[in-house]
Amino acid sequence: MRGTKTVAATWRLAALAALLSGAALQLGCGATCDRIEEDREEFLSKKGKDAGTHAELLVPFAVAERLIEPQIAAVKPIELKIPGLGSLADYFGELTVAPTRVRLRPADPDRIGFRLDFELRSDGKKAFAMFLETEVRPEIDLAAGKVILGFTPEALAKTKPGIPKDAKKDLGGLVYSEIPSAARIFIPRSVVDAAAGSAIELLVSEFYARAKEKMLPKLAETSRFELTLPEAPLASVGITSTDEGGGRLRLAIVTTLPVRAGLAEPPAGTPPPSAERITIRMSGSTVAQLANWAMAQGLVPDRYDGAGKAKKDGELRPGLDWIRGEKRPMRVILWDLDKPCMRITMSAKPSIRIVDEKLEIAAEDAETEDVEASAFTKVGVWFYVLWKDAMKVHKKTSSRMKATVAGQEVEAVVEKAAVEKDELVLEIGLSAAAPR
Repeated sequence: MRGTKTVAATWRLAALAALLSGAALQLGCGATCDRIEEDREEFLSKKGKDAGTHAELLVPFAVAERLIEPQIAAVKPIELKIPGLGSLADYFGELTVAPTRVRLRPADPDRIGFRLDFELRSDGKKAFAMFLETEVRPEIDLAAGKVILGFTPEALAKTKPGIPKDAKKDLGGLVYSEIPSAARIFIPRSVVDAAAGSAIELLVSEFYARAKEKMLPKLAETSRFELTLPEAPLASVGITSTDEGGGRLRLAIVTTLPVRAGLAEPPAGTPPPSAERITIRMSGSTVAQLANWAMAQGLVPDRYDGAGKAKKDGELRPGLDWIRGEKRPMRVILWDLDKPCMRITMSAKPSIRIVDEKLEIAAEDAETEDVEASAFTKVGVWFYVLWKDAMKVHKKTSSRMKATVAGQEVEAVVEKAAVEKDELVLEIGLSAAAPR
């Protein structure tokens, strides 16, 4: 978005036009200035329309799980006791249960499934696995710009414990291996397996009762996954989940900006999104309107002089637009409201790529589409068309940034960037942040 303001050659165009005009050529420019000022006001006051989804954020389940797992592993195990085992109790050893991982899974619209895996250990050795499953409704806070995925009291109350079908066999085998070979004559394997089956029922019941009191609240706190939404005026965020590509969470974002066209359905044969990186897609019109919004908010300069330098009292005021399906879809509109007034509309083909860990944003193949000015001013603008081949400008910025996700500091790196079919596509990899 920031790169689009760097179409420096457009500023030179305006400067040349101003030089060729001069004070003596201002006859009748009052009416022209009125029209141009009205044109800019109309551009700035455009309202949004139903353009579908403006942007989407795709988070692979595998990425979210990797970020949560270190915190899950830090939760302390809880000890369990099994009554009624008689002489076999000594062979079960000291029993503990520890969480091992979180798995996300698809669920109904506006929900996501959570599965917490646990490992029951006897004297530190894995005995068998168990799990808890539930569904949660993500918390969307548009004002704070956050989406939070995690357990709620309601979700905790609806968790369902479960065990794999081979749990009885696993526990029975571990216990049987602890019995001295001489004693196995008097304790057959079938007796041990039966005791293991009874023990599992008691263990799951006791674990669930104790976990709800001690472990699950801690897991609810540590397994929260927080996503920061784009800094933009948001109208809504819809959340769905799918099992495609190993499972993904999709955030469909709609802004209040006057976006001409939202995201289109990917054509047949389009490669699937990355299963290892976060993918961001924005329609070209959304990108253009975000640039206009950033200028209006003072986040980036909104006035420039004739040399293309940002200047508080610069005579040139830019605006951006995007026309889907055009060979040069990006529009750069320049308004000069000082006499002799003019408006210049240019089109360009934008591109974005990664070069030496830098995002390189370019505007190429630029053309002058329209000029609104007095007759003599137009002559100066038309002469500038001879210089259009010089309008290949580039802007570079870092592809790395720091972020806090799921309670830990990570480094976000843009690993892929492209303009594809009127859309900006970014793929972002996350890794542990380098130490300071």
